[in-house]
Amino acid sequence: MNTPLRNALTGMTVLAIGIGIGRFLLTPLLPIMQADAGLSLVGGGWLASVNNIGYLAGALLCTVVALPQRQVLRWGLVAIALSTAGMGLAHGMVPWLAWRLLAGVAAAVLMVHGIAWSMRRVSAPVAHPLLEALVFTGPGVGIVASGVVVAGLQPLRVGSAASWIGFGLACAGVMALLWRTLGHAPEATSAQADAASPAQPMGPAWALIAAYGLFGFGYVIPATFLPVIAGEHLHLPALREWFWPLYGAATVVLTLLLPRLLRHIDNRSVLAGAFVAMIAGTTLILVWPSILGLALATVLTGSMLMPIPMVVMREARLLMPHDHTRLVAALTAAFGVGQIVGPLTAAWLAARQHSFDAPLLLAALALLVAATLALVRTRGARIPTARSVGE
Repeated sequence: MNTPLRNALTGMTVLAIGIGIGRFLLTPLLPIMQADAGLSLVGGGWLASVNNIGYLAGALLCTVVALPQRQVLRWGLVAIALSTAGMGLAHGMVPWLAWRLLAGVAAAVLMVHGIAWSMRRVSAPVAHPLLEALVFTGPGVGIVASGVVVAGLQPLRVGSAASWIGFGLACAGVMALLWRTLGHAPEATSAQADAASPAQPMGPAWALIAAYGLFGFGYVIPATFLPVIAGEHLHLPALREWFWPLYGAATVVLTLLLPRLLRHIDNRSVLAGAFVAMIAGTTLILVWPSILGLALATVLTGSMLMPIPMVVMREARLLMPHDHTRLVAALTAAFGVGQIVGPLTAAWLAARQHSFDAPLLLAALALLVAATLALVRTRGARIPTARSVGE
């Protein structure tokens, strides 16, 4: 296997474990934990938000401390494996909160340094847009894999504790396979690849950071509670679990198609369009909560899960072409703040009103503001030509 492809697959796998498992395994397991472990909806919201607090802490750590990249990638994978298995071995909110906090810290470190590690290698000595897209499919791949396994095990009545332990052991096995590859030195620096690109950033960094933070709030509500929402509307537990892998599959497909779109449209315009698609999907859950409506809403919201971070990180590379790790960390921190507030707000409102309508409406409004911020342009910014975009 050639080196760029191997590095892209390694980066994809790191993000799949960090985000697909460390961040989002709770989503398909939440209804099962409610059924067999007595977890309340508000308790599920706390587990999600504590994980997001850890994610924010990990992002801030990457912002202020120059961590040794190869070591933190390796030990981040160790932390995900331990915290995932620990959820199944522990009982009660206190140990669960501790394990989810650790998983959040590790997920942020893997996200920040996994992207930086991959981009330095996939873009050397020349940029490979399709391989870059392959890296960003990682969270979707992790969501699909975990969602399919959870849904497939439900007819066998596998409990939540056994599922957590099984996923932890699987993460440990994958970690062992990646351990040596993550120790390899980079083939070239990101500055070499970025220096050849004539594309320029279209807007200021502050608008990008603010929009990404609002995206964190807006996307996390359906991303955390989608199976619960589907179960409440459809009353079909066997079908409910399959909405989550559909969510992940949608993001994998669109992420792979995105490089073609970016050849013709600048990053900020694509970002605004992606936010509008998420608004449409979130609104659809409110107005058409049928099987078809929820499936279409799942595709619209899920398909944007990684294309948005991918475009944001591309824009970050244009804003800071020589070393964008700190800007990636700042973006991840803003994203983390939104993710902390989202699940707690949604769970509290849903528990009080016995409905997810108000949380979903808030999510749509946050995404609307994010879309507006994405269109803020730097004075004198010039719309790039098809040749310059995405090169």
